[in-house]
Amino acid sequence: HPDGRRDIFVGDLVDRGPDTPGVQRLVMDMAAAGSALAVPGNHDMKLVRRLMGKDVKVAHGLAETLAQLEAMPDRVRRPFEEEVRRFLDGLVSHLWLDEGRLVVAHAGLKEEMQGRGSGAVRAFATFGEATGETDAFGLPVRLDWAAEYRGRAMVVYGHTPTPIAEWINNTICIDTGCVFGGKLTALR
Repeated sequence: HPDGRRDIFVGDLVDRGPDTPGVQRLVMDMAAAGSALAVPGNHDMKLVRRLMGKDVKVAHGLAETLAQLEAMPDRVRRPFEEEVRRFLDGLVSHLWLDEGRLVVAHAGLKEEMQGRGSGAVRAFATFGEATGETDAFGLPVRLDWAAEYRGRAMVVYGHTPTPIAEWINNTICIDTGCVFGGKLTALR
């Protein structure tokens, strides 16, 4: 970009469309060129576990991602999958930018976790905080951490689709459910 701007992706680069390999290639190339940053989403980490040979439940778009990868010729697919695994697995849990005034995390991040690294921080940044209950669709019921947030840093996140992006206590969820027929949202 002529002004040095970079795109920042908030995760779930997989399981969310008709060309996961194309999205992965685009984001990996942009990151390698220095024109983009990314944090991992829960879907990305599930694909990483699958690519490492772990047993994961194939649901919520993973079957489509795996079919798209399987459609690639083996000589191309195998090195590509390894590149994707390394890229996604190497992403930091959250970005702490502008001297701590901006945080980007897939599922958001409480103030006391910002700029820190641990398993608990990575889990919150990637999956959010759940009540232990599931909803009618079998999905975890998530706690609304943003409603209680009073931190100094602006937090940009996704993970849980909302009808519109709106500022709540210096946080904004930009996942407006494009994959489910909603809008694709970006913040500039």
